[in-house]
Amino acid sequence: MAGPLFSPEVPSSPHRRLVVQNWLSILQEFPVPEPAVTVSGGDVPPLEPLPGVILFDVYGTLVCPHLGDLDDQAQLVSSEDSFVATAERFGFTKDVGIDWHRWFFEAIASEHKELKEQGISPAEVQVDQIWADMIGRVGGNSTGSQPRMFAAYREMLANPVRAFSGAVEALRTLKEGGVGLGIVSNSQFYTMPILGLTLGINPEEFFDPKLTFLSFRLGFSKPSPYFFRLVRTTLLHLGLRPEEVLVVGNDRENDVLAAEAHGLQAVLFHGNDQSVRLGKGGLAGTVITNYQTLLTACGL
Repeated sequence: MAGPLFSPEVPSSPHRRLVVQNWLSILQEFPVPEPAVTVSGGDVPPLEPLPGVILFDVYGTLVCPHLGDLDDQAQLVSSEDSFVATAERFGFTKDVGIDWHRWFFEAIASEHKELKEQGISPAEVQVDQIWADMIGRVGGNSTGSQPRMFAAYREMLANPVRAFSGAVEALRTLKEGGVGLGIVSNSQFYTMPILGLTLGINPEEFFDPKLTFLSFRLGFSKPSPYFFRLVRTTLLHLGLRPEEVLVVGNDRENDVLAAEAHGLQAVLFHGNDQSVRLGKGGLAGTVITNYQTLLTACGL
């Protein structure tokens, strides 16, 4: 069984679980990998109308993930290695890590099932709450930022991400061109900080908080019809026309079809074969393979 992709420095203190006080500092234990190369070429005609706002998916679109978002990881039931390494990093035993691996995906499946029976599908879990419960079950300190430390560390081990080449430059060009930027992501509390670290930017300087839709804040995730219904309603309240808003995502069902169903423009981002999710429809509609192509499609 393959081990974690990164082997960060581990404090030697026997009280390792008390070393880190701010969960964000956990991210600094991991190197920032080189960008992922995208497919060249593939020019597309300018979009009509040209978008005044672009909403980006994160995993598979702005960054290339090793596994994907939490739903992808749940479907794969990713290996126990990252849970064992997390347990040992914070002073617990290997057996605790093995238990955490089982409990983690059981908790996700249980909450999804319960909320589906209530009409919420797909639901989004609060991963830090799951970790708080798991830490408490083994007698650990589950108060304060501890659960977020554990959750972020495990995520960085299991699902390292790389920036797609050209993404940062495209964001800067779009921003300078007066295009509003936002996020539509199946995500957790650590997603935006990891995105900022990986791209080398302050996300708050690029993405409008009013145009940032993160599933962990909503309680449901794409492709729930509620997700883009909420996006559309928000746009209208902001005085924006949905047809002048573009969604860029790597998943044909979650991003393209779900957005188009609510009157938004959408393009499929096929940065590489690893990250694209074609579904049953294949390469239908507008497909972009790199960020220069996106700029061209936006008339820049």
